Amino acid sequence: VETNLATIQDFSKLVGQTRQSVALAWEMIPSAVRQRGLSYAACGMLGESYFSAEGDDDISKTGVAQKLSWRGDPQLTFSDWTIVVATSEFDSRTYHVHKSILSVGPRSSKYFGNLFMEQGHHYNQSQTTRIELDDQDADCFPLFLDFMYNTGAGDANDDDSISLVIGDDFTTSNAVSLRHLARVFDCEGLMLAVNKFIQKDLSLKTGPLYLSQAYLYQDERLIESSKRLCIENFAHLESRAITRLPLSLFRSIILSVIERSKTSLDFKQQEEESLSYHLSEVVCQYLEKHPESLTVDLLLELTHDSIMPKIASEPAIGFTALARELDPKRIPPDSDQWRGLVTLCQRCAKSVVGEYGWKDFNVTSALEEYLHGPCPHDGTKMDSLLFATSFAAALERAQNDYRSINKGSSGYKKQVYDLQRENDELSNLNRSLKEEVERYKHLLGDTKEEMLLVKQEVKDLKRRQRNSLEELM
Repeated sequence: VETNLATIQDFSKLVGQTRQSVALAWEMIPSAVRQRGLSYAACGMLGESYFSAEGDDDISKTGVAQKLSWRGDPQLTFSDWTIVVATSEFDSRTYHVHKSILSVGPRSSKYFGNLFMEQGHHYNQSQTTRIELDDQDADCFPLFLDFMYNTGAGDANDDDSISLVIGDDFTTSNAVSLRHLARVFDCEGLMLAVNKFIQKDLSLKTGPLYLSQAYLYQDERLIESSKRLCIENFAHLESRAITRLPLSLFRSIILSVIERSKTSLDFKQQEEESLSYHLSEVVCQYLEKHPESLTVDLLLELTHDSIMPKIASEPAIGFTALARELDPKRIPPDSDQWRGLVTLCQRCAKSVVGEYGWKDFNVTSALEEYLHGPCPHDGTKMDSLLFATSFAAALERAQNDYRSINKGSSGYKKQVYDLQRENDELSNLNRSLKEEVERYKHLLGDTKEEMLLVKQEVKDLKRRQRNSLEELM
């Protein structure tokens, strides 16, 4: 103990002498040099002159190891879990992943975290997970893995750093699928990133596409947002995009647009007419593009005057063509459906005559098309309706022109006389038309009887031929 005490005392004296020597040496250094040396030492810059970070042999020439990825060789990346994504019984894709990446951090998946935790309590359990997805979600699954592997230092504190970082692969067409994967695998980071992309990408051009995709995935929040965009900006949307929607969505948007226009206090009559003309064009295009959805009830509902008080001339022609494609035999003559079709055809005829005038209406040509057009026997009922409404609209327009001119000055007497004469000619043609129709009906009846006789003779002839062949045999 005495020896150790003596040693300690000698060491203390040495430390004291060293401190005095350092103090004397410090006083000998100029003040400017002393301040500069302190700032360098404090910032760690003084060591750059004496020590190299890379060195000659400490760091290899290949550089720092590459970032961990699920795309690499599973043996080289020490993958500890396998995910098999199956789209059918015979089609699947395999991904070699790392449990720490999928289950820890702001980009992690709670689904996989719970799965790995449950697996940790069981020994000798398979290190593979099989997941069944449809084709579109399976195509987006690699992007989902890319998102979880692209971790950054700022993820924990900066929401703006949570982005997909996958370039052009992240598009309008797959955003809803990625949002679905984020919900299925409980990945809040991906959900936030996708929501930010949709927030910036949702526009008049992409709104109908997002609505269709959200409808397929039953994404109620995105359906509500994109549907509201389409309703509030219906007049500015591309008709082609709207006609691609499913029938239930298309019908819902049309009815919501009308309801919104009726409840709006700033909606003027001119805007109402413009909207009605636009609706007639969009509805006609949709029904022409989806003939499998065409029914009498749907046609009458979407063209009702409460929804479409005005019909443009081109859609009016289209609606009459659609009405002609309906089977008139299934529509009772005294039913609301038939009366609705009569009203629709009358409105369409008035719209066409109002646009092109009544003088171009040729009764003779219309009669020839009615009697000798394609399938004149099967669609007689509907053809009669279309012909009658067209003729009535032309006659009504002619009478209105006559009355308006008759109220004018005497300078229009010649025009009044010509109009009256043309009106009389139309009336005479109408009477002769009825007589001609009756005559053709009788001719058709006689023709049918003759065709039946001919068919019977053909059958008898075939029977005699068979008998003759049997006798020869």
